[in-house]
Amino acid sequence: MGRAKLPRAPFCINIEVMGLHYLETRTLYFDDSFAHYAQAGEDGPAIIILHGWAASLNQWDWLLPILANAGYTAYAVDLLGHGQAPRLSHTHTVEDYLDYLYGWMKALDIENPIFLGHSMGGYLSLQYALDHPGSVRGLVLVAPLYGHHQFDRYHQFGRWLLTKPEMLRAGELVFGHIPNWLIDASHYLNPKDIGRASAPLRRQVTLDHKRADAQIVRTILIVGDLRPRLHRLMVPALVTWGCRDRLLSPGSFRALVDMLPMAQGHCFADAGHHPHLACPQSFIELALIFLRQMEDHMSRSAGKHRGRLPNVGRNGR
Repeated sequence: MGRAKLPRAPFCINIEVMGLHYLETRTLYFDDSFAHYAQAGEDGPAIIILHGWAASLNQWDWLLPILANAGYTAYAVDLLGHGQAPRLSHTHTVEDYLDYLYGWMKALDIENPIFLGHSMGGYLSLQYALDHPGSVRGLVLVAPLYGHHQFDRYHQFGRWLLTKPEMLRAGELVFGHIPNWLIDASHYLNPKDIGRASAPLRRQVTLDHKRADAQIVRTILIVGDLRPRLHRLMVPALVTWGCRDRLLSPGSFRALVDMLPMAQGHCFADAGHHPHLACPQSFIELALIFLRQMEDHMSRSAGKHRGRLPNVGRNGR
């Protein structure tokens, strides 16, 4: 089958007011834990949205009705230590995040989902797909983390400082007392992203940061390098990022597109680390095009490849 390319996405749209549509959230108790999540839609294929570091599901709930209207059952869930989820332990691992996610999915009977993950949520999406071959339908990755090599030298130095026990304790102590202006700078980095964010959205970003468990500072130290395993990931994937990302190297996302066997990529020219917030309309259009294309390919190839997902092509490298 020839390569199918995504149409070029429109330029970023400067949205002055982007309201946050707070959906009714739910609490699900399972095993010895509980999960805080939102859901829109009932009968379509499942899409699970995983937010980034120091964020919450509330930064994504505006997207759930859109996905539901497109025929999906869309979920957004607070990750451990974030939002209204359970707190983290001092010795938490990546496996703790994944076990928690798997337990919640099992309790809801969610099978073969599509993961939409941003930054750390992208890392967990990739890790889950690698750990559960054949159980993930597709991936939409937004500025995904997949190794420490993506950070610039300043962030690399910051991570090195956190390996010192006294600096780690200091980081945890000051985490909840960071001023709002510094939260803006640390989350957006690209000043144009700050200018595009509506006042309600910026308040939500600040709230999410301040209510996150200080133990998430340790998460920076426990993520590993996924590059040696990525060639095994036979899952259709869309990788999106901001060309002005100052947290993770934009070149690392182009490299990720090349490493994933079934990936397409797109760089939003005028966005930073949060292209879905800086360019929401363009991001939504691109994601829906990819999802529709993926479903069409899977429908046409049903019974021909004996369950192997087709290569939906590449672009934007």
